[in-house]
Amino acid sequence: MTIKFPQKGIYDNKPTPKNLYKLITEELKFTDVCLDKNKFNAAVKLWPNRAYCNPPFSNKEVFILRAAASNKAGSEVLLYLPFDPTTSWFRTLYQQNALIMVFMKRMMHAKFPHALYHLKTHTHTSSAAAERIRYLKAAGSKVRK
Repeated sequence: MTIKFPQKGIYDNKPTPKNLYKLITEELKFTDVCLDKNKFNAAVKLWPNRAYCNPPFSNKEVFILRAAASNKAGSEVLLYLPFDPTTSWFRTLYQQNALIMVFMKRMMHAKFPHALYHLKTHTHTSSAAAERIRYLKAAGSKVRK
């Protein structure tokens, strides 16, 4: 039996599941930078703080690189993508120290489960690391730099 996967790009405009989108945009207050490319071209411009993107799956690398650049510039970023650790774009996000939250239930058309990739701002990352170091020192552990 041969498994036939859909043609590349056929699901590019598939929206984020409604409940998840509502949580991200309304409750967590992230701005969808991929909502309207006529108002904001997320493939070209740096993203504002608390930016969210569900990029077109056939062209996700451009958006992932823009997300990483925006994060380096100080923006907190959230991406909705397949969970595929075999790809170079996954490696890029992993090297950016992304928090990866995997949804084990696959969407109907997906080869892989999906995940949210959270790139925190450097102030969050560095303050969390500093807090861990203070905790370890207080507990009497030796901390290597």
